[in-house]
This record gives sequence, structure tokens and C-alpha cells, in this order.
Amino acid sequence: MMVKYISFMIILGVSLLFTSCVYHFDLDEAEGIPKLVVYSYPGSGDTTVVRFSRSLPVTGKGEIVSGLTGTNVRLEVNGTPVGLLWTDKALPGVPAKSYYTVQRYKEGDRIRLTASAEGLETVSSVTTIPAPFPLNSVHMERKPSDPGTLQFQINFTDKASTVNYYAVTVKERAKYWRNGDSRVYYDEEYTAYMDWNDEPLLKVSAGLDEILIGDYTYYEQLYIWSDEKIQGKNYTLRLNKTYISDYETSIQGEVYTNRKQYKVCLYSLSEEFYHYLKSMNEQVNNKLGESELAPVRPTYTNVENGFGLVGGCRMMQTEWMDGVKE
Repeated sequence: MMVKYISFMIILGVSLLFTSCVYHFDLDEAEGIPKLVVYSYPGSGDTTVVRFSRSLPVTGKGEIVSGLTGTNVRLEVNGTPVGLLWTDKALPGVPAKSYYTVQRYKEGDRIRLTASAEGLETVSSVTTIPAPFPLNSVHMERKPSDPGTLQFQINFTDKASTVNYYAVTVKERAKYWRNGDSRVYYDEEYTAYMDWNDEPLLKVSAGLDEILIGDYTYYEQLYIWSDEKIQGKNYTLRLNKTYISDYETSIQGEVYTNRKQYKVCLYSLSEEFYHYLKSMNEQVNNKLGESELAPVRPTYTNVENGFGLVGGCRMMQTEWMDGVKE
């Protein structure tokens, strides 16, 4: 559904579409040589969006502008061309100035994208659509040993015959009711920061950075892992956050009830998508690089002769769940 694609785009954030400015360049190669930048996440919904921009060389001036027009683009699924449409205006699930197609995929579909634009070298990229996330159940409870902690328990069974990559993020929504009125007065939604101290799959050693700087941070609160340690096994992933019960608050003399709700979003990632997100995490956690005590780490790309990412992805999400009562 296109609604699922919207949720996916919100989770990853607009920043995934505008990261060309953070690429690590060889100055001798990059000076004065703009490249075509492409981002597309086939499989994340039934609508595939392809967006282009022109990279800004290290010595160049100006701003990165996404939504490059005049691009010749070809999308193939298992060698068969798929028609792409262009839109100047934003559509449901499709940003303005984008190519798109409504296309359903199945596990193992091979996606190849090639594109060219005047004055830029032709680019190409290949990815494979992964299997859906192998979810069994999602359970939420107050941690028995620590009632002040709300724990999300995500049970799944990894597929033994393939190498798999996964991600999870948790959306949090605060809803407010005016006392005596059953209608929701106000609500806000955001991506929750989760504590993974109880989850060995998410504990990452950041080397010297970890020793000198501190805790590891996941980019955009999107928690990624591979099945290297659990291949073919049934496993329960555990994420924690502070427990917050319903409470009342007074605003300008009116009393409101606040209630928390949560939604768990689960992803199966292609190898390319996983390595891209892993490289973003390495950049976020490269504090020594920011202090010029270590090299700046490059952003992964699977776009030949260009930059960006064409990454297969499958997403599913739970319904909104009320917080656990006291």
C-alpha cells in the first residue's frame, strides 16, 4: 500500500535523500567532476520512487538540489523493463520531482537501474528484494526486574538458507484528551530512542571511539543487525525504554489526560541497504574523525560511476499499541 511507503519514508527521514554532501572524495578525482546521485528503495511498498540529484564537487559552490530533471532512466525487474512516470508535484507516497512506478515484488527479484543525464557519466546499480521480515510476535511488557522499564520483545525465526539483514524502529505517539471529552484534543508522533543494553545483537564495539567517547549511536534510531550470530534460529529481540503511565496535565486551566501508544516497524534489508546504513552509523559514531584524529569514513554506495543507494527493502508494521497499564 502507498500508506506503508509513506511510513517508510518518514522513518528513514528526508536526510537519506540528501546525503550526497557527506561522501568521502579523493580530491584529485573529485575536483570539478560532478556525479549523478540516485536513491531508490524498491520493495519498501507497492510504489517505487527514484530520485536524482547532481553531486557538488569538493571545490564547487552552490547547493545540492534534489529532483533532477532531464534524466534518462531505465528500471528492470529480472531483466524486464518497467515503465516509470514523472511527477512535478508531490503525490501520496511520492515526493515532488520524482520518477515512480506502482510495482509489487517477490523475494529474490533482481532490480537493475541505469540512468544518464547531460554532462554526467551514466550510472548503474543492482539490488535484490529480500524475503519479508520473519515475524512471529511482538509483545510489550514492563520489565519484571525493573518495573520502570517498558520492554518490547520481538520474536522471529531467521531463514537458515540465506544471509539476512534486518532493522527495527519504534514509533511513539502521545495522545491528549480534554477531561470530559471523548475526542482526541491533540496528538504528536515521533521516532522513539530505544535502549539496547539487553540486546546482544545490537551491541557494537566502536573501537577507540567507544573507549574515548562513549555509547554507540544508531542513525535515525533505526536499529540494524545481521543474522550472523543467529542464522536459522528462533530469536527474541529485546528493546527497552522508560515506562510512562497515563497522566494528567493542566493547560490554561483545562485538565488533559496523556496516553502513550507505540508502533513497531520491522524491515528486511538487502545487503546493499544494510551496508549503507552501517556506513551511516560509522559516520555518526566517528567522533575521532570529527576531531581530526582519524580519517573521515566514507558513505557506502552501490551506484557505479555515481553516488547514492539502490537498496531492496521489505517493511511491515504493527498497529498502534496502547502502553502497558499499571
